[in-house]
Amino acid sequence: MFQDKHPSEASASSSAKQPTPSMLDATWRSPREATDATVPNRATPRFSSTQNYQPHVPPASVEDQDACALYASVRKDGKPSHAPIPIALDALHQMLHRAGNIDGEGDGCGVQIDIPRKIWSEEVRKDGHAPDLALDDKFAVAHIFIPRNSDVKQIQHDALEIMSAAGLRVLAQREAIVDSSALGPTAREEEPVFWQVGGLIDGNRAVFDLMIELEDKLDVHVASFSHDVVVYKVMGAPLALGKYFPDLLDERLETVAVLGHNRYSTNTWPTFKRVQPFGVIGHNGEVNTIVQLREEARMLGVPIHAAGSDSQDFNRTVETFINRDGISLVEAMEMVLPPIVNEIKYLSEDLQHFYMYLRQTFGPFTQGPVALISRDADECVFSTDALGLRPLWQVETIDDFIFSSEPGVAPTADTVADPKPFAPGEKILVQMQSGKETRLLQHDELQNLARQRWLKRIGIDQFPRYDTALLTGGPTEGTEVPGYAHAGPSEPVKVTDHTLGGFGWQRDDMKLIQQMASNGAEPIGSLGYDGPLAALSPERQNIADFFKETVAVVTNPAIDREREIEHFSCRTVFGERPQPTEATEEATTVELSFPIVLGGHHEMAPLSAKTLRSIAREHKSYLLEDLWEAFPGKRSAVLDIACHESENTKGAIERLKFEAIDLVRGGAELIILSDRTVYEGDRRFIDPHLAIGAIDAALKTAKLEPGEANLRRRTSLLVRSGAIRNVHDVMVALGLGADGVCPYVMFEVACVDDYEADYNNLCSALRKGMEKVISTIGIHEIRGYARQFSAIGLRPEIAEVLGVKSYFGSENGGLGFAELDADGDERKRILAEEEVSKPAKTFHFYPKVWKAANAVANGRTDYAEYSQKVRELEAENPVSLRHIMDIKSDRQPIPIEQASAAVGHHDYPIVIASMSFGSQSETAFRAYAEAAKQLNILSVNGEGGEPHDMIGQYPKHRGQQVASGRFGVTSDLLNSSYLLEIKIGQGAKPGEGGHLPARKVTEKVAAARNATLGTDLISPSNNHDLYSIEDLAELIDELKTANPDARVAVKVPVVPNIGTIGVGIAKAGADIITLSGFEGGTGAARSHALRHVGLPSDIGTRAVHQSLMEAGIRNRVEIWADGGYRHGWDIVKLHMLGANRVGFGTLAMVSLGCTICRGCQLDTCHVGIATQIETTEEAELHGLKKFTPQVYPDAVEACATFFKGIGEEVREITAQLGYENAQDLVGRSDLLVQASGFETVDLAELISPLEEYLDLTPIDLPVEEDVDVRAEAGMIISRPILLPEKEASKTLAALVPDICGGGGRAGGAPMNYEYPRSTNANDRVLGTELAGGISRERIFGSGPKASEQTLVNVKFNHGSVAGGGLGAFNVYGVDIDVQGGAQDGVGKSMLGGSIAVLKGTNRFGKRVNGSVGKSFAYGAQRGKLFVQGDADSRFCIRLSGADVVIAGEPVEPIDDSRGCLADRANIKGFAFEYMTGGRAVVLGDPGPWACAGMTGGRIYMRRWTEMGLTKEALERRLGKGAKAVITDLDAEGMLDVQELLENYAAELRASGQSDEADRIVDLAANASDNFYMCVPESEQADPSISTE
Repeated sequence: MFQDKHPSEASASSSAKQPTPSMLDATWRSPREATDATVPNRATPRFSSTQNYQPHVPPASVEDQDACALYASVRKDGKPSHAPIPIALDALHQMLHRAGNIDGEGDGCGVQIDIPRKIWSEEVRKDGHAPDLALDDKFAVAHIFIPRNSDVKQIQHDALEIMSAAGLRVLAQREAIVDSSALGPTAREEEPVFWQVGGLIDGNRAVFDLMIELEDKLDVHVASFSHDVVVYKVMGAPLALGKYFPDLLDERLETVAVLGHNRYSTNTWPTFKRVQPFGVIGHNGEVNTIVQLREEARMLGVPIHAAGSDSQDFNRTVETFINRDGISLVEAMEMVLPPIVNEIKYLSEDLQHFYMYLRQTFGPFTQGPVALISRDADECVFSTDALGLRPLWQVETIDDFIFSSEPGVAPTADTVADPKPFAPGEKILVQMQSGKETRLLQHDELQNLARQRWLKRIGIDQFPRYDTALLTGGPTEGTEVPGYAHAGPSEPVKVTDHTLGGFGWQRDDMKLIQQMASNGAEPIGSLGYDGPLAALSPERQNIADFFKETVAVVTNPAIDREREIEHFSCRTVFGERPQPTEATEEATTVELSFPIVLGGHHEMAPLSAKTLRSIAREHKSYLLEDLWEAFPGKRSAVLDIACHESENTKGAIERLKFEAIDLVRGGAELIILSDRTVYEGDRRFIDPHLAIGAIDAALKTAKLEPGEANLRRRTSLLVRSGAIRNVHDVMVALGLGADGVCPYVMFEVACVDDYEADYNNLCSALRKGMEKVISTIGIHEIRGYARQFSAIGLRPEIAEVLGVKSYFGSENGGLGFAELDADGDERKRILAEEEVSKPAKTFHFYPKVWKAANAVANGRTDYAEYSQKVRELEAENPVSLRHIMDIKSDRQPIPIEQASAAVGHHDYPIVIASMSFGSQSETAFRAYAEAAKQLNILSVNGEGGEPHDMIGQYPKHRGQQVASGRFGVTSDLLNSSYLLEIKIGQGAKPGEGGHLPARKVTEKVAAARNATLGTDLISPSNNHDLYSIEDLAELIDELKTANPDARVAVKVPVVPNIGTIGVGIAKAGADIITLSGFEGGTGAARSHALRHVGLPSDIGTRAVHQSLMEAGIRNRVEIWADGGYRHGWDIVKLHMLGANRVGFGTLAMVSLGCTICRGCQLDTCHVGIATQIETTEEAELHGLKKFTPQVYPDAVEACATFFKGIGEEVREITAQLGYENAQDLVGRSDLLVQASGFETVDLAELISPLEEYLDLTPIDLPVEEDVDVRAEAGMIISRPILLPEKEASKTLAALVPDICGGGGRAGGAPMNYEYPRSTNANDRVLGTELAGGISRERIFGSGPKASEQTLVNVKFNHGSVAGGGLGAFNVYGVDIDVQGGAQDGVGKSMLGGSIAVLKGTNRFGKRVNGSVGKSFAYGAQRGKLFVQGDADSRFCIRLSGADVVIAGEPVEPIDDSRGCLADRANIKGFAFEYMTGGRAVVLGDPGPWACAGMTGGRIYMRRWTEMGLTKEALERRLGKGAKAVITDLDAEGMLDVQELLENYAAELRASGQSDEADRIVDLAANASDNFYMCVPESEQADPSISTE
């Protein structure tokens, strides 16, 4: 099809496409041949990655994501007061660590409050009007920001005319009532004019329409325009907010409620527009389904911002529903954040009708991490997302109801009740009643109120039976289908080569589908993807092949499909959806739980209709023929996706769009896009993805008659095509607008042996695969999935039709309509059997080169010979973008002796990429580290700790990885090296976790990971202390607190918005950004992920480098890249794209003898690398016929030899280019040229010189040179952004010399230290710096050895609430007691010591709080932890050896009939996920979705019949992904409960709570009557699908 030309052929193309002289030829070509030979060597004044620059113009608006701190308060007495304002500003200031800043200048802060009517009364009086008019219900105030560089007076004049025409009677204006000196230098550059207008106007609709008109017609931002509230916001921090707006300090300004927001944006460019809160909401989170939300909102007429952030468009959607459609805030919030189906199932029947109707009216289109504060008029709604991925707490003080990201903003002394963390999906309503006591309605009350209001508003008594949609699946009986009656294995269906070739099938697709059909799961592969990009492939490609799926990165977490399966839904809706403002008499839609529709076979089916109906019913789907019958007559139609004989592809697409519009207007509620006619000789194939994308967009944007509903909401689209070949094709179809897919050829290919089993298994595998895809982007319902992918090599004319981002397609190169026409002609002949074709065989690179690489490592071949061979192969068969790029120079060569490839204090820019002990053998694992030391380069440990004798052995050459499982991550490990890597994701399996099977967890592996011998070790899909960008900033700060000398790298996969994300990572304080391309990865992963997920690191490297340069912070970080690199030329090209260093993983294994078997996860590696088999005897026992064990000295030498060859090649190239330092090539994309592939891609965007974007006059940021004086400044070349020092942490760290002096405390007596004041949200990571100091003394000094002996007791009393990360990475010898409460991340990765969080005393003498935040004891390996109160979600994630007691108890009998179990639980869901060891006692309700992925340890759950904690109730709380059982206590269990509760009772007595201690001891004395035990089943997962 779209074949690339070899460079030799390309040179014969038109003169406009002549390639630049190449330096990639088999023999070296001097730079003189590529450049003017007279160019002298000179210090060209271009740019350096260690300087700062400004762009010529600010970058175009980007899709930046918001994260932040939220704070809201409502006066309990309902009376307005000035007091809430300074309290709110102080609370936001305490949460500065949750906001973004560079050099002390914040990303933005704001408050929404009542209209300050006392101030406005005076302003109205000054303008000659009656002051009481400001108290009128029709009085509204607009806060407007006008760009200072515009014609302000003209804009104000025009605005007043618009206001007058809309019926606003202006009574007063205020301008520039601000103090600009409060702003930092960046904000001052873009400071707008602040203009306030107050006047009379009738009706919320009129105000809303006027606001929209002002923003549409004028260059203004309307921060708020309302009869009730105003918004003050600033580009700065909370202290700047109070100073910038004198109003906020004016005692006349009074409010009942205040909503506050601190912003952390991933975009550094100043914009007042995106600072929150907005008119209705304050949002902490990221709308992962923002594309779908915008499209759904537009279909309902919502005026979405042209360049709004996700939060802005979320707000605009809600305020449109409220102000234009008359929907209340409560109803609107239930529309945009509906409960998941598995929660609806447990609600009352009335609510089931309502919510299933509501999900079809709108739907789950605001997925992703959400904590939300919102207000309309006299009501406030507070909410979290369905998975509880953002924290939100309810705190009650004497005067206020407070809702905050952190409970520590309110002093314990002032609280009058225990703080309450919001459960996943929970909503709370607060109603303000003028002069009356404020009402607070719980979640179930809000749900019933929403239903009642909806019924009243649309004028009906009850909803139609939409609850029937809870039970999905087609009929099991029906009419006979032609061609199906006699089908079956007895009459096998063979898919012809013509069909497969014509529809673009490849052999890999067939193999994959048949493997899925054999076992119901996607197959696993290893060592990355080494096939060509679709744009570079010589084989036929479908449009879907050009797409790469996007994944979650930093600003939002991926979700674990296996362990959190209850939240996942593949539901889809067919038929006309109900309108939110109209009554519906009956439910006419058909809802499926699985969007794969069966049947639809072209001729003979593999199975009978009866059998297919049974399979469809089992998988809660339909047979296509039965779905057709569900929409009789004109309600259904078929649209043939094929070109007529006289049409070209573009013309056919236009015709199909008009035909679809006509069909919908004719009543079609189901349109089937079918390729049934392409088998006929006069029709030509149209790619189904092009058709669905075009038709979906046409229906959404079709011009409507007055009162006409959007056409796309009136119909559903189903694609029936033989060109749907795999999960990726299915997801691209759904993402482009299909409601369902009928891949009939796929099922025919799957049927090999037992047809019924094959068909069934493929359905199961497809569902798992689809759920896995959405999980990696942080989505749990497939209806929200839209265009979460980008393309490489589509021309703009195709990308525009599909509405997608496409890289390197232009008018000069790429896949366009002309190429589709030519390909369609060929496919027409093939499908008509006029031309021979077979499924294509994909070229793979590594089988061609591994022997050559291994020969270099073993000294049998010269490195130069290897490099030449590989580069020749790359030129002949390019698989990556860099293979069609060459290098030129602007200088003459210099002697190699004058050239250096060094970076920092390392000799070569090479990193041996992270591989873990467990996935790798001990010999291989040790060899990588030793080889790196000998070469003076870096190697990075993968997740899984280190053998204890390696800790501290390689501080300057070894990086330690902190990943989602936290295996082996301890304070000792963090302090053993100067480099720490946070793995957010990796190229091979971004957005997914890992699974080390029990057979690989040997005694040595278990010791390194502080795990249990022979236990499955499962890593979560995401780091459970990283739900947002501000969480990343906090984790980086925690790591640098544990080890002040550490440099922190953040490893992320490459996605379309990676440049913006890279800026956010830099702002979070990272020293290094590691970009992991989709081609890389040594670990095992799903075959789908290896090929289709993520972008090449070439793209990511250039994008991040350019974004950092534009933002002026490139000098703050190094950029590393990894992803399928093979030689020094790759390194130099990546330098030029912006990377400082380059990582190698697969080649490190190849240097040791890896033969690219791609079965690393099977523990059958015959060369002793990816296995824990160490001897030939063990190998024989495991059934290996051939096994060669690794020999350590030989392995080290081989690895060092190979990478020395690569490093020296970098030096050679650097010298030949005329440069003394390879680092001077960083960012020099102007030295790259495209040498081939001109017809298929246009790399101008990738290699264009940066001076097109930047003013290359260097500038210096206002950063003191001594900002970073840590010991190992030479580790990297950067000046990182650091958070301010933490006073309390420093005070504790100063105790280390006394604690460790002389090897331990004299006489063994522990030190007792009580912190002198109460702590709050700002006092973060308490005890971590202390623990790190003790670790360093143990590793490098003469500190006391780790033991159970207490070295220091640290107490935080006085009603303290510890900030996030209390006791993170705690160590043996450190005991921490808090009387008050604590926030997220308590005791994460602790190894020894104890932490107790007990209730504190308020000013009335009552004990309150004792609660903890999310991810308590995450990865805790040893030690004791006690909690007297409740816990937020994800309690004891990956607990692996510590002992835990949580003592919060229900205050009333549990009532599961109310639904939403987590709302009232003592742990808010997802407790004990991935637990591998340790013991825990739970005295209250453990909450839903517990114990998923638990493979070890014991949990003792309260047996309390009177409170409803029966065995049956506890079993309901186990997650579907939990393979655990609840039984009576055994003898060991009785002893455990007594020991743990007696230890807890001792903590209570020490805090003066003897009576409570006695009660606990009584419970322990009758352990068998008061507790059950929960233990895991033996086998957790199929070892054949493990991924390590």
